Amino acid sequence: MRKFWMICLLATFSLSGCLATQKETVTVTPLKLKAGEQAFAQINDQDIAAFHLKGKLKKPYLLKGVEYLPNHKERTLFSMEIPAKTYDSTLRIVQSSSAKYTRFGANLNGVSLRSHEALKIKPDAVTTKKPSSEFTLTNYNVLFFRQLSESENLSSNSFNDIQGPENVTVKKGEQIFAFVLTEQN
Repeated sequence: MRKFWMICLLATFSLSGCLATQKETVTVTPLKLKAGEQAFAQINDQDIAAFHLKGKLKKPYLLKGVEYLPNHKERTLFSMEIPAKTYDSTLRIVQSSSAKYTRFGANLNGVSLRSHEALKIKPDAVTTKKPSSEFTLTNYNVLFFRQLSESENLSSNSFNDIQGPENVTVKKGEQIFAFVLTEQN
């Protein structure tokens, strides 16, 4: 009789989802920039992207500004913890450039962060990619991907197939940066 009740209890927990692995339920929706934001970005030579986060994070994530390296690794330029809680918030990320430097920053719920490092870059060719539709968070999510090259040649990295730095190829004379949301280990 005891075994019967144990089996019933385990079946109940299993059916209710208590024993199942729980995935994040936060959806990320790319937002269009307002006309004023677009004008401000053009005047200040910035790339700005905005995303709406909605749902509940079950564990903390990190928003990282990274540079992809030729050996399929990444170097973190800055990181911001996204605490485990319920979100209905706007995340803004920015990459600003001057004649000599590129800087990165982010803002979520009134908390702003800028990279400590200014990168010296003088590109001839630039391409920028970001998600075009809503998605649910996984363990590694690219929000903004930018390739810069000293020549006109840029490698072709499929934006939707980037699950980590191992999926990014960096050619000689090229620099690749991204804003990513990753699970915090």
